[in-house]
Amino acid sequence: MTGRFILRRRWALSMALAFLSALGLAAQATLPVATPLRSYDKGFREPVRLTTDSVGRLFVADPRLGVITVRDEAGRFLGAKWGFAQPLGIAVDPSGRIFVCEAGKGRVSIFTPGWVPAGYLGQGDGEFQMPNHIQITPNGLVYVVDSQANQVKVYGPGNQLVRQFGTPGIQAGQFNFPTGIAIAPSGEIFVSDQGNGRIQVFDAQGIFLRKFGGLVGMVGSNSTFGRVQGLLADGQGRIYLADSFRGVVVVVDATGVKLGNLGSFGSDPGQLVGPASLAIDRNNRLFVATPGNTRVEVYGLDTYTDPHILAAILTVNPTQLVREAPEDRARTRRGMARNPEIWRERGDGITGSPLRPSLISVLIKIPGVDPSTIQGGTLTANGVAATRVPGAFIGDFDHDGFLEYRAWFDERRLLATLPDGSAFLVLSGRLTDGRTFENIADVTIVNLTGSVQ
Repeated sequence: MTGRFILRRRWALSMALAFLSALGLAAQATLPVATPLRSYDKGFREPVRLTTDSVGRLFVADPRLGVITVRDEAGRFLGAKWGFAQPLGIAVDPSGRIFVCEAGKGRVSIFTPGWVPAGYLGQGDGEFQMPNHIQITPNGLVYVVDSQANQVKVYGPGNQLVRQFGTPGIQAGQFNFPTGIAIAPSGEIFVSDQGNGRIQVFDAQGIFLRKFGGLVGMVGSNSTFGRVQGLLADGQGRIYLADSFRGVVVVVDATGVKLGNLGSFGSDPGQLVGPASLAIDRNNRLFVATPGNTRVEVYGLDTYTDPHILAAILTVNPTQLVREAPEDRARTRRGMARNPEIWRERGDGITGSPLRPSLISVLIKIPGVDPSTIQGGTLTANGVAATRVPGAFIGDFDHDGFLEYRAWFDERRLLATLPDGSAFLVLSGRLTDGRTFENIADVTIVNLTGSVQ
């Protein structure tokens, strides 16, 4: 028996043992129990991609608004970073740096944890045709799915390209519009090959290992899953597939054996329309971006913890605010002083006066909470404290049969916190029992010419 034959036999034996071991682990994999917790349904137009970081913050990319919104693990709105060119994939590396795929510029932009620009992957603009999804390994390698180029590109800690794999086609290792990527604890790379209706698996060097799925019948009617947009691997090696065609999250083991579905198609609480991206936080909660419902669904998986604050229901009046130049505002006030009868009375009951600034009315309802327990002195909107106004502040002002708390805010002070065009008003406060509440309302800021930017 030659030495070469012995080596080959040992290699074959080791591969067989590894395969059997993988099958044994796969057999132990089970579908996680998913408990619907809540939806984040404010502050978005098209929530497409999301990620969480090591301290539990949730980052959501909205390409329609060109914004990344950030919440803490309790759901508090921490802020929004505007000005991106069609942001898609987003990831945070172990040091806290933020990576944003900007499809409109063909680049991946890098920021410090405080959103200070820190460069780009590769050459910056034009490095990619359509950077869609991104994953970062614990050792700092950055994997980017370039959907239009039908490639996965890999970058080192110095932001330089170290390898790439994939070409257009239908053969093993080729792609037809790949959309998502997940890196399993084993180091295997899972890529959703959407146009070919399958998931392909590669080793850390980009060498093809296996695939599962494939087109059956009409496009998107695969017997296992449909049009997969995003992928996620959990600590147990299970792979979660955001099936945008069927409106579910499909869970499979590492070999592609289906364990079951999470969620269901629809617009009711806990249901999904067009799920596109997935993330699990340190509390073992699953976040699913569902642009079809314009929200992010939150589920607890198996044993989980759920830090959260109360979500208020807000009604803002008016929702469209006009930004005036200082000279226009002074001219208006002089005219109003001479002709006070032209001050309009709003539907919320506030009549303008030269001695009173323009006010924004916000009705606040918290399901299951007596509005009289809202502490008015704690209310802020975008950091601006509520204005004290004489009159009733608790009543059924919107005539829906339920009491709400009515608060007022100085319009000019709020305008100073808001950009032109679509913007977010973030209201927060506290109850007499110490619990906090918050939510977001959409407003529109009209610029000086009367048009919306």
